[in-house]
Amino acid sequence: MEEESTPSLDESLRNRILWGVVDQYVRRGLVDLEELTDDEVINTALLDYLNETDAISEMIDGEAIWSDDGVYIVTDHCDDLLRRASEAMRTEDRWFAILFYATWLEHWVNNILMSLSVRSGVPEGVAIALVRSCSFNLKIKDVWTSLGAAPIEKASMRTMTDLMEFRNGFVHYKWQSRSITDSDAYDRRVEEVAVNAQGLVTTLENLEDELLFSGRRKALRAHLGLTE
Repeated sequence: MEEESTPSLDESLRNRILWGVVDQYVRRGLVDLEELTDDEVINTALLDYLNETDAISEMIDGEAIWSDDGVYIVTDHCDDLLRRASEAMRTEDRWFAILFYATWLEHWVNNILMSLSVRSGVPEGVAIALVRSCSFNLKIKDVWTSLGAAPIEKASMRTMTDLMEFRNGFVHYKWQSRSITDSDAYDRRVEEVAVNAQGLVTTLENLEDELLFSGRRKALRAHLGLTE
């Protein structure tokens, strides 16, 4: 019996690049998830992208020459932030875990709001200005619902608020003294916030899947040989 082969490095890189195209097309609402199968979603996104790429090429001496002017790259730090947060939790560096989880949370919220804005027909420049100018609390409340998303559950809202408050306290430290008798209770609170952040990540990733991918993100990635 032959062992199942693992994808080569080149194949894995190719699949991740292809997923990057599909991911952006789905996030921006450029493919119809209600009407298309998983294969059709992927093929539609990739073919449309290739057609756009062909449109910015020109023929020189019978050879197609592509320009980079219409190709844009986005660097997504979310996976790295979660990896760093997990490492900090394993070494019981709770404050650094909070820092990385909170930074991931900001990236996550901004990414979702950009996607919802574009889907709603908001010009990308306006969406960027909106994300940059609004406070975090405004983003997860009024801005969130104004773009057609259902309100975030109260339990998640509390965890998000706690996480951001503790992150801000860590980043903008004011050298506040505390009674020795309060030290243990405060340390337990820090640990609680960090542990709750771990659960929050799973909750928000599931919310993102339902909100933008209609619960099909895992299946779409599987079609490209990718796992979560």
